[in-house]
Amino acid sequence: MHQTKWDELLDKIEKLFGFIEHTFEEYPERRKTVETVVFDGASGRMMLERTVKALFLERKVTYSKRIGSPAEFENIYSEDEVVDMVRYYKWDKLAREWKEIDIFDLGR
Repeated sequence: MHQTKWDELLDKIEKLFGFIEHTFEEYPERRKTVETVVFDGASGRMMLERTVKALFLERKVTYSKRIGSPAEFENIYSEDEVVDMVRYYKWDKLAREWKEIDIFDLGR
């Protein structure tokens, strides 16, 4: 989901339901940001979680054929491309935890 679409979605949610909680966390060592919105929707308490991180390109392995020498792994990420994921959760009152909603079940 692009930033403009995400902003439009947040505006609609805020106008219709209002936010209970809105957090933004940044993890520079993982090159990742997580934005979370909690609100009371038509079917109960809901949470949207958007994760934006750098695109994983490859894993570079450095090793030697000598016995006992360690292998080193280095992950290579894209400098300009990102992966954007949005997850939907619903609060389960009985279990007292967030249950992830499969987006393919929303239309059923």
